[in-house]
Amino acid sequence: MIVIRAAKALLGHQRNGKEWGETGMTKEVVAEHPPAKDYHDPPPAPLLGVGELKLWSFYRAVIAEFIATLLFLYVTVATIIGYKVQSQNDKCGGVGILGIAWAFGGMIFVLVYCTAGISGGHINPAVTFGLFLARKVSLLRAVFYMVAQCLGAICGVGIVKGIMKHQFNRLGGGANVVAPGYSKGTALGAEIIGTFLLVYTVFSATDPKRRARDSHVPVLAPLPIGFAVFMVHLATIPITGTGINPARSFGPAVIYNRHKPWHDHWIFWVGPFVGALAAAVYHQHVLRAANVKTLGSFRSSRSNCYEMSKEVMAEAEHPPAKDYHDPPPAPLLDLGELMLWSFYRALIAEFIATLLFLYVTVATVIGYKAQSQDDQCGGVGILGIAWAFGGMIFILVYCTAGISGGHINPAVTLGLFLARKVSLLRAVMYMVAQCLGAICGVGIVKGIMKHQFNAFGGGANSVAAGYSKGTALGAEIIGTFVLVYTVFSATDPKRSARDSHVPVLAPLPIGFAVFMVHLATIPITGTGINPARSFGAAVIYNQHKPWHDHWIFWVGPFVGALAAAVYHQYVLRAAALKALGSFRSSRSN
Repeated sequence: MIVIRAAKALLGHQRNGKEWGETGMTKEVVAEHPPAKDYHDPPPAPLLGVGELKLWSFYRAVIAEFIATLLFLYVTVATIIGYKVQSQNDKCGGVGILGIAWAFGGMIFVLVYCTAGISGGHINPAVTFGLFLARKVSLLRAVFYMVAQCLGAICGVGIVKGIMKHQFNRLGGGANVVAPGYSKGTALGAEIIGTFLLVYTVFSATDPKRRARDSHVPVLAPLPIGFAVFMVHLATIPITGTGINPARSFGPAVIYNRHKPWHDHWIFWVGPFVGALAAAVYHQHVLRAANVKTLGSFRSSRSNCYEMSKEVMAEAEHPPAKDYHDPPPAPLLDLGELMLWSFYRALIAEFIATLLFLYVTVATVIGYKAQSQDDQCGGVGILGIAWAFGGMIFILVYCTAGISGGHINPAVTLGLFLARKVSLLRAVMYMVAQCLGAICGVGIVKGIMKHQFNAFGGGANSVAAGYSKGTALGAEIIGTFVLVYTVFSATDPKRSARDSHVPVLAPLPIGFAVFMVHLATIPITGTGINPARSFGAAVIYNQHKPWHDHWIFWVGPFVGALAAAVYHQYVLRAAALKALGSFRSSRSN
C-alpha cells in the first residue's frame, strides 16, 4: 500500500483563521491533532471577496505573484535564448531540451515553495482559474492574481530582452508558437492535456483530506507540482514550446511582438483554461464526489483504497507497542466492493492515471525521435525519456495513492494481490482499467502526431537488434523485480509503525526505481516493466514486430512481480508476527 499522507499545506500561514495565507488554495485550518469522524471540507471562498481589498495581506499576495512570475519568465526565457545561442554553431552546445524542461519545472518548484505561504504560489492564470472554479479563491483575488501574473511575465521577458536584445530578437524571444508539422488542433489538445496534468497535481497536492490524515506539514509538496511542469515540457516542447501557462505565453508575445506568436496566441489561453476546467471537474466532482462524508468513512479499508497494502493503519497518537501485528489480508474476492462508489472511483483514477502516463511518456519518445532525426543532439535524449517515465510515476502515484493506491501497472497490482494486499476482484478490474487507459493515452498521441507516430515506431516495446529474447526477458524480470520490491519496501506497514511521520514522499523512491530501470534497459527492450504500457502501444501501433515480442512484456513483469512478492513477504518479512520490539532490535532490524 502506498500510504502517502501528503499535501497538508506547502507552508503554513494564517490569516483570519485560514491556513495557507491569502490563497485559499487549500484554505483549511489544520488542527493540532488528526480530525475525528466529523471531518468536513472547509467552507468555500466567498464568490466576490470584496472585503479583501481592505487587507494588506491581499496586496502583499498580489505583489508576490507579480515578482514570482517575473522571476519565472526571466530565468526560463533566458535559458531558452541562451540554449539557442550556444547551439547555433555547436549543435551539441547549450543545455538542450532537457535543460529547458528542467528550467521550467525547477523554477516552479522553487517559486511555489517560496511563495506558498504568502499567495499560494499560483504563478499561472490557469492554476488560479482552476482554484477559483473549485471555490478555493474569490473572484476578486483570481482577477487580481491573473493581472499580476501577466504583468510580471511581461516585465520578466522585458528584462531578458534588455540584457540580450540582439539574441532575443533573432532567436524568437522565447515565444510560444505551433511548430511546423503540427496543426492548431494538435497544439490545442497538447495544451489542454498538459494543463490538466498540472492543475490536477495542484489539486491533489493541496487536498484537505490529505492534510486531515497527516498532522505533519509536508513542506516539499511543491516537488510534484514542479515535476508535473517538467514532465509536460518533455512531452510538448516539440509541439508548442509548451505553454500550459497563459502568462508565460503572453509575456513573450507582448515583448517579442511578431505576427506568428500572436496568430497562434489564442491556443495558449483556451487550451490551459479548458485543461484547468477539466481538472477541477475531475478532482472535485469525480474523485471528491462524496466530499461531505466523514473522514472515518473516507479512511475505511474499502473506500480509502490505500489498498495498495490495505493496512488498517491504526494511526494512533502513540507509536505501537510490542504487540504489533501485520494488518489482516485483503479478502480473496470481496464482491461487496461492487456496491461501493469508492471502488469505481478507484477504477476511474487508475484509468486516468495510466492514460496520462502513456500520453506523456510516448509523446516524449516520439518527440525525441523526431527531433533527433536530423540533429543527433536534438531532443531530450535517452536521459530525458527515462526522466519522463520515472517522473510521471512519481507524480501519478503521489496524486492517486489516496484514491486507488496508485498502481498504474498490472505487474504492481499482481504483486500486491499475491501478497494479499488487494482482492482478486480489485486486481482484475484495476488491470482492465490500466490497459484501457494505456490504449487511450497512446491513441491520443497518435491523434495529435500521426505522421511522426507511425514513422518512429509508436513508442512500442520490442527486442532491440543484437539482443536475444532470453536477454530481453531477463531484463524485464529483473527490472520489474526492482520496481515491485521498491513498492513493497516503501509501503511496508512496519516502517509506518516505527515512524510516526508517514513518508509523504514514498512515491519518490518508486519513481526513481522506474527511472533507474529505464536507464539500464532502454537499449535492450525500450523498457516495459509495465504490461499496460507495452499493450497500449502495441494495440495502437499494431505492427508485426511489437506483437511478435509482446509476450515478453507480460511474462517478464509478472515473473518479476512474483519474485519480488516472495522475496519481500517470505524472506525479508518471514517473521511477520514477531513483536515490533524484536523487529526493531539492533540485530534483527
